[in-house]
Amino acid sequence: MTILPFPPILTLPASLLPGILCHKSEVLSPMFKAAIRVNKFTSIAQLRGATLHAERADETSQARLREGAEPGAGLAWSKAEKDRDYLAAFKAHKAELGAKERKGAPLAMQALCVVSPEWVKDAGDLHDPENPRNRALFDQAKAWAESWAGKGAVFGARLDLDEAGGAVVDLMIAPVRDSRGKPVISTQKALVELKAATGERNEYSALQTSWADWSRQHLDAQIERGTRRSITDRQHLSPETYGLVKDKARAEVLQDRDRNAELVRAALDSTSAMTPDDIEDIRGLLLLQREIQTHKRNPASYAPPTAEHDMEGPNNVALALSKDSAPWPLIEGTRREAARVIAVAHRFGMGQDDDRRGYEAGRDFFPALADRMHLTAVLAKCGEFCARAEAFVKNTIARIRGLDHTAMLDQDRLWPMHARNAVARNEINLGLRAPSVQVEPDRTAERDSRTRDRDDDHGLSH
Repeated sequence: MTILPFPPILTLPASLLPGILCHKSEVLSPMFKAAIRVNKFTSIAQLRGATLHAERADETSQARLREGAEPGAGLAWSKAEKDRDYLAAFKAHKAELGAKERKGAPLAMQALCVVSPEWVKDAGDLHDPENPRNRALFDQAKAWAESWAGKGAVFGARLDLDEAGGAVVDLMIAPVRDSRGKPVISTQKALVELKAATGERNEYSALQTSWADWSRQHLDAQIERGTRRSITDRQHLSPETYGLVKDKARAEVLQDRDRNAELVRAALDSTSAMTPDDIEDIRGLLLLQREIQTHKRNPASYAPPTAEHDMEGPNNVALALSKDSAPWPLIEGTRREAARVIAVAHRFGMGQDDDRRGYEAGRDFFPALADRMHLTAVLAKCGEFCARAEAFVKNTIARIRGLDHTAMLDQDRLWPMHARNAVARNEINLGLRAPSVQVEPDRTAERDSRTRDRDDDHGLSH
């Protein structure tokens, strides 16, 4: 099988593609959004104001009550005797952890953890405390915060069910870190750590990404990150503006849903003028976008798509091998899906070595640099898998036949050549591994990386 030549390139205007690619999920399955808004508390007065709001003792909170709702209805917890007394909970928090405040630094941060209300409604009433998704959201929001801020960092949590809206958990967080051998409250250090862990450009983007990833893993695989926006319009919120910010957080996840639907409808309307080849190209681009998103969600654990066989799972190709096995049907059956990803990317001028060209290839189809970086990493992983599959099958058959171990094939000499080096480079670029001194391989014996080397195969032909 030969990958090249490829069919003619897509004729659909590239300007339409980002909308189709970025919002394909609305066509394939319903997607829910996750978002975060944050507020830092710098004074005891702000903690007292948050307590008044939570206890429905201020005018703003009373005006927001849903008709017929019991004031204060919802799920609540704190480290204080009263679940909504955040000032007392903060004092209990400091005593529990033996932590001191740092002069001039924030005392705590408030995080509004939001998911699409439709996700809660899918399991029952949005305002029902017995709705299992309300309880799951409440529990997982607290677990998420303590996953990066530290065990015991949350001193208060609340999910209001007495307002018109829902699906928003209020968290009061005061991370504690060591400073010169003593525990101190340090929201900034915890956020810097989270930024480094996520690879995001700033702390607030890190919060957004982290919450979305956690929601996807612990609540529903159909939850995705909301559109990137500024996290808050004001650094510090007064009790009077608190409710408005919560409304804005809810509105953002709904806005994302509506915008996605509009773009998808426009994209589908445009397909009426497409040729079958154009539609096939769109399918190819959606395939690449699927792999990009999969890699983004958990780049360290990304695995190329597999077909009939794999090399490590229950469908291990080794189980199908014998000394009389024809290698190529098994090789192609193992790596078919990964090779398809590579072939589609080549169709649009992209490959595993695009990092060496500044990730410029494919800009018309994937305008975001991050998408191109993740796709290049995907192609390197798929390439390494393809080369490894060929080496594994041929070398296994060779061992079964009793051939000398010196005749074993090196996967770096198989198509696509030197994919392991490409994997390493791209993982370094994405911050997934530390840089190391790399010895460049001798490329004098390389053949065209887009064709398969079938010469040195121990005589293992079709």
